Amino acid sequence: MNVRGPLLAALFALSTAAPGQTSVEPWKAPARAARKKNPVPADAASIVRGKLLYRPNCEGCHGTAGRGDGPVAKDLERAPGDLASPTVAAQSDGELFWKISEGRKPMPGFDEPLTEEERWHIVNYTRTLSSRSEESP
Repeated sequence: MNVRGPLLAALFALSTAAPGQTSVEPWKAPARAARKKNPVPADAASIVRGKLLYRPNCEGCHGTAGRGDGPVAKDLERAPGDLASPTVAAQSDGELFWKISEGRKPMPGFDEPLTEEERWHIVNYTRTLSSRSEESP
């Protein structure tokens, strides 16, 4: 049995991960969830509500600008995602809603503490983080 190939692949994955972290599979929402349409218009009121919900629920890990650099981030086993990245911006509202709802360790799911409408407001606010990063030099 030749274990050299899988062993080398595992070593490569570990060597390309951030220091102190292991490689993880990409976080993909199920197709059904990705197709889910946002029922909450992304108007100014929703964005303000989303920001008010983001602060106590997301900012500690993801940071003020969503870059994954919140004060708690350094203590986590895996770095929080950069919500201002083009990768996040390219995801559908349904994908973001599913990820907020379900969570993935170390991020908790927010389907219990937050209502469905509140999670959609956070999706709308999250969209403003990537648009702000485009304005940065």
